[in-house]
Amino acid sequence: MKYTRLLWFALVCNGGLHLNAQHEGYAAHVHKADSLLQIKAFEPAARSYGSAFETLGGRGYAPDRFNAARAWALAGNADSAFFHLQRLAEKTDFLEDSAAWEDLADLKVLKNEFRWTRLLNLITLKKERRAAAGNHPLTIELERIYELDQWYRIHADSVISLHGRQSLEFQDFLRRSSKQDSVNEMRVKEILDTHGWLGTDVVSTKANTALFLVIQHAGLPVQEKYLPMMRRAVADGNAQASNLAYLEDRVLMRQGKPQRYGSQIVPDKETGEWILYEVEDPANLDRRRLSVGLGPIQDYLNSTGARMK
Repeated sequence: MKYTRLLWFALVCNGGLHLNAQHEGYAAHVHKADSLLQIKAFEPAARSYGSAFETLGGRGYAPDRFNAARAWALAGNADSAFFHLQRLAEKTDFLEDSAAWEDLADLKVLKNEFRWTRLLNLITLKKERRAAAGNHPLTIELERIYELDQWYRIHADSVISLHGRQSLEFQDFLRRSSKQDSVNEMRVKEILDTHGWLGTDVVSTKANTALFLVIQHAGLPVQEKYLPMMRRAVADGNAQASNLAYLEDRVLMRQGKPQRYGSQIVPDKETGEWILYEVEDPANLDRRRLSVGLGPIQDYLNSTGARMK
């Protein structure tokens, strides 16, 4: 029952990524690994999961990495099993509901090792840190900034649909949106200048993301000022590489240079259709996107309705 519940959790929380963001090579290896695991060919299954992760530069989706840990444990290779469990604990929240997986018979062989206790302690510590980050005063403030930043962007299409792009109502909406962005920017700059780029060990994930969103929506001089800070934050594990890629691309675009990761789309001057802004070295674009945790460019174009120029 608990294993069934874990699989359901994996599908609900990771299904979209699992189906849409991985490329065909990863999917093929995972399908093979799942089949081998089902017929109890444990070591070949584990190695097939490993081949899948290699196609993503060592990355893997949480349910697949958990299944790799199961396969290695059942194959009697505790070191490899703990490697995957440790990585899940450090990089994701997948193991936080320990009641869903702790008693699985597949992992029984690991329970007598000191690393099992260390793994559970790590998960508990992460929960405690997250709780503390959620109660941090700056978390509350930055989460509010996040909501205000997104509100205007979420509702813009509705205002256009109701009143039209040239209407007084939409012009007033833009004015209020710009004013809110200025207020958000002023406060976020104060926070960054005082505290640096706050990681999720200090504030919530939503609050951490608010720092990126406000800088992403600021003017070029502000973006150029804080881009080096965000680069250091990513290197220190305090910001997401995928978010940094968006900021890098927007700065390059505003500087009149080709973008690097293909995150920026613009309206075609002749047709008004959304097209991908110019990209450097297009042949290696997917490889660069993969290196920062972004999916294939075609998936991104499909989701935005844009096209290659």
